[in-house]
This record gives sequence, C-alpha cells and structure tokens, in this order.
Amino acid sequence: MSQDYNPNDLKVNKNNYFNVAYKILLYLKYCYENGTDVNPDVLSPDNIGISEKQFVLTLQMLLEDGYIKGVSLKSTIQGPTIICNIQNTYATSSGLQYLVENSMMTKAYKVSKEVRDWIPLFK
Repeated sequence: MSQDYNPNDLKVNKNNYFNVAYKILLYLKYCYENGTDVNPDVLSPDNIGISEKQFVLTLQMLLEDGYIKGVSLKSTIQGPTIICNIQNTYATSSGLQYLVENSMMTKAYKVSKEVRDWIPLFK
C-alpha cells in the first residue's frame, strides 16, 4: 500500500529556482512511481508558495531544459501566460536524473558539514 502524498510537502522555505524546480520534479516523480495523475490543485503556485509568474517561469525553464513534458504554455495578448494540460505533465528521464544528482549533492553537503562540525572535537 502506497502512502498518500501530502500536498504540504510542496511548501518551500526559499523561493529560488532550484528549490522550486526540485519540489515540482519531486511531485512528478511521486506521480510516476505511484501511477497517479498530476493533481492541478497540488501542482499549483499557491500550494508551492510562489507567485503565478514564478510558477510559469519555472515550468518554462523546466520545459526548455528538457526536464518536463506534457504541459504547454500559451501567451495571451494581454500578457499573462495560460498553463495548458498541467494534468499531463511528467518528468523526463533528464528530470529524474536531476533529482538524483541534487539528492546526492545534498547528502554530500550534509556529510561535509557534519565533518566540519566534528573537526573541533579532534583538536
């Protein structure tokens, strides 16, 4: 039995691109691994805690970098961009690789930080 995905897990402390992109890809990975469709209420700027503009720009960058597919962005005459087919969004193999690499970098950082904390003990 798979655990339910908690939408509150998408909250980010820092709204930089890497944190937001990581959270989006992490949710798409969850959907892939559990055979579930993307829920637009979960994959939303409000749920992630960012502006609509930042959400659209992040999706655009993820699309351009080849990390996601399925969603499309349409510009309007008035300026705002419309997000189409968000429920069809999925992480590509490059997007999944991004998650693995960033997870390894996070672990390496934590280990190096722990080592720095231990060093004074050996003096």
